[in-house]
Amino acid sequence: MKKNIAIIILMVGLIISMYFNYQFKAYKDNQEVNYTVKLNHGTQMGVKESIYNLDNVIKSLEDGSSKETVIHALGNVAVSLKVGEESFVFLNSDFREDQLSSTNLIYNVFRDMYTYIRVEITEDILSNKVSLEKESRNQLIKDIGVLKQDLEYIDSQFNEDILKEQSPKWIENKWKELIGEIVNRNMDYKLYERMKTKYNL
Repeated sequence: MKKNIAIIILMVGLIISMYFNYQFKAYKDNQEVNYTVKLNHGTQMGVKESIYNLDNVIKSLEDGSSKETVIHALGNVAVSLKVGEESFVFLNSDFREDQLSSTNLIYNVFRDMYTYIRVEITEDILSNKVSLEKESRNQLIKDIGVLKQDLEYIDSQFNEDILKEQSPKWIENKWKELIGEIVNRNMDYKLYERMKTKYNL
């Protein structure tokens, strides 16, 4: 069992690394990639794909799936959040060319979500700090459900059709507004409690 989990951890790490390198090779080789394409990639992976992956985690918990299956599903969430983060890191130079805007808050929020999934949930399960007994599963479903619901809200206000008509400054301000709304309506959620202080929301 421990050997299988260790293999899964190594594979998830390798997948994250390989996926990131593959996704961004074209960007790094060609600095003239269309701004809208890069922006859509960040929202598609960081938001939409993460929603899909979080839904799979919830299903695996509801179905009483094995620890390995749950960890694998969490690994997919980590991948999509990491790609979202790195997409907006890469977009920062584009934003700075327009009204001195920045993607700093955007990619840092993705990074915080990634850390929450990777460290506070996945590692706690692996170390047995959090069990997968019924009560613990129900709490995980609730916690992960909050994150999924909030990403769905972001997606409804921050999707490709909306963004293509907006300036980087508008996007920066809209993201801050959305994150502020989410954080302030979920003050008992430990991830958002830290965000409120960290970003002065």
